[in-house]
Amino acid sequence: MPSDAATPTAPAGPLRVLRDRNFARLWVGSLTSAAGTAIGSIIIVWLVYAATHSAIAISILGIVQFLPTLGFGLLAGALIDRLDRRRLMIACDVARAITFGGLAIFVLLYGVSLVTLIAAVFVVATFSTVFRPATNASIPRILRSEDLADGNGLLQGGSTIAQFAGSPVGGLVLVTVGAAVGLAINAATFAVSATMIFLMVIGLGSTEPTHPEARRSSLLREVGDGLRYLRSQPVLLLITLTAMGANFFLTMWGGFTVIYAGNALHQGATGYAFLVAASTAGFAIGAILPARIHLERKPGIWVPISWTATGAFVVGLAWVDSLPWAVALSLAGGLGLSVGNTLWLVGVQRTVPDEYLGRFFATDEAGSFAMIPAGLAVGGVLVVLYGIDWTFVVAGVGSAMMNLPLLLSHGIRTWGRSAPRAPATS
Repeated sequence: MPSDAATPTAPAGPLRVLRDRNFARLWVGSLTSAAGTAIGSIIIVWLVYAATHSAIAISILGIVQFLPTLGFGLLAGALIDRLDRRRLMIACDVARAITFGGLAIFVLLYGVSLVTLIAAVFVVATFSTVFRPATNASIPRILRSEDLADGNGLLQGGSTIAQFAGSPVGGLVLVTVGAAVGLAINAATFAVSATMIFLMVIGLGSTEPTHPEARRSSLLREVGDGLRYLRSQPVLLLITLTAMGANFFLTMWGGFTVIYAGNALHQGATGYAFLVAASTAGFAIGAILPARIHLERKPGIWVPISWTATGAFVVGLAWVDSLPWAVALSLAGGLGLSVGNTLWLVGVQRTVPDEYLGRFFATDEAGSFAMIPAGLAVGGVLVVLYGIDWTFVVAGVGSAMMNLPLLLSHGIRTWGRSAPRAPATS
């Protein structure tokens, strides 16, 4: 296995990481379940709306999806670092498949129940709170350090495209064969993901606890250990807090694009679809771009540059009034955000010790998810008071300004260049 300190050679192409059978299985399972999630989400939202015609019910549904991460995210991270990650991911997929399968049967036999739909969403979101950080924490055990950029990029980009494609499929399934079949398809995609992960062979890592005292420590104590580790790493803590702040502002961009399309561009649903498609395409391209132009060699430099550029593109949206320019800026914004996210993942996976990876990713996700409802609430007020253009200015300038400490920090500029460990061999 090549040394992590070796000089990287020119990348042969992002698809080369699929030659690793373990990663290829993870990739196939992730894309399949991402498409299924999009199908299921479209169907559930429609069922709730059709049954209630209530904006409040839709809001409750959205809030419920965030509650598990906010409530259990830190404990989920401790579980990921304590237990076999592969088995934990399989259990999560099986649980999600059973939940959606049971929901499909319920809808078929008894019709729509708001309480049942919300309960199912909560259960699935709870297991997803464990699955997502476990996936990110497992990748360094599968791929070499020099392959992390392409691996993370393929997972991010592929999942984004799968979700984008799954949404219209969900609508088509709903109107042709019915909600129960669509929910069953979602269940089947989680079953496929569980099968793919079952076929993987992931090493336990070099940090598996060996002392009985370590294995008997409480989850709460392990959560505290993870938080203390994060506080002891000033560079990592600064990046985490910056990402949370930027997420708060960028939520005002993504959450109100539909209003921008209608009020600023006067394009309606068609314009909105073009903007979403453009940002999705940009995100998919940006996910695989870092390794192509060697940005992964200095993630500490390019993460803040990419995120700052994203803020500038959002500001640009406030000053254009034509759909072509808005599409171009949306594509650029999605690209910049994705480049930064991919390089952030690479830097974290290279620098955070294996025994803390699950807790770090879960902690970061809990903090970032907390910013989403806050950003939507503040953004909504800004739209009402000052209009969508000024809301986008606040969103772009705010997210760009959050990155100033990163751009000025020497510790950030040297962060993420080397890996502390080699992945386990399969």
